[in-house]
This record gives sequence, structure tokens and C-alpha cells, in this order.
Amino acid sequence: MHSNQNRSSFPPQRSHSNLGLAVVPADGFLSDSTLLAWLRAGAAQRNGHVLTLEAGNELVLTDGLRVLGRSDGDSDPYGFTGKVMSLRSVLDRGASVHANGMRLGSATYDVELGVIAELAPDPAAA
Repeated sequence: MHSNQNRSSFPPQRSHSNLGLAVVPADGFLSDSTLLAWLRAGAAQRNGHVLTLEAGNELVLTDGLRVLGRSDGDSDPYGFTGKVMSLRSVLDRGASVHANGMRLGSATYDVELGVIAELAPDPAAA
């Protein structure tokens, strides 16, 4: 007879997380696919540039991107790899942006498009 105590818990049991507990990462970046999943699941509602989470928190959204790295694997002359940047700041630097990448000078980067979410100012504090 085998004891259940010696059974491995690998692979761990899968659990489906409740999108009602949608959590914004520390850098504020939400990929387009994450945002769309939250909206479809009813975990958030979007009205223009304002996202209201199921818990009632309001977030202001700014179009942004996460730089994944150089497309060709070369070193990063601008230090952008891993950074979350607003679309406006990238364009102001002279970069051109397309669906999965951006180019600044001779450097071409893979990017993930999305939004940067920041807590909306509390109207009562004004």
C-alpha cells in the first residue's frame, strides 16, 4: 500500500484565478491582451482613458509599450530593454513604432503594446 503522504505535488494543481482580483503590476503596464481579457471577463470597464476595476478603483490609462529587447540580439545603445514607456515619450525621441516593434536610429526593438495604468486622482482630495 502506498501512502498519500509521499505523493509528489508536482505538477501543482491548476487553479483558475478570479479576474475580479485584477492586479496592476508595479510598473503599471497592462498588455493589450491582459486589458482585453479583463474587459471580456467583466473584471473591469473602460470609458475612454479611464478603467474602472470591479472593486471600484479608477485608473487613468496612457498608451504605452514595454521594450522586450533588440530584435537582432545586439547590445542596447539606449538602455531601453525592459523599460515601460509611454507611446508619446517614444515618439518624441524620434522612434517609429509598429505592431510588434520600434526603431530608433539604427536600433530595432521588439515591443509589447499596451497601456500604463495609474490611480486616478481622488476628486475629494482636490
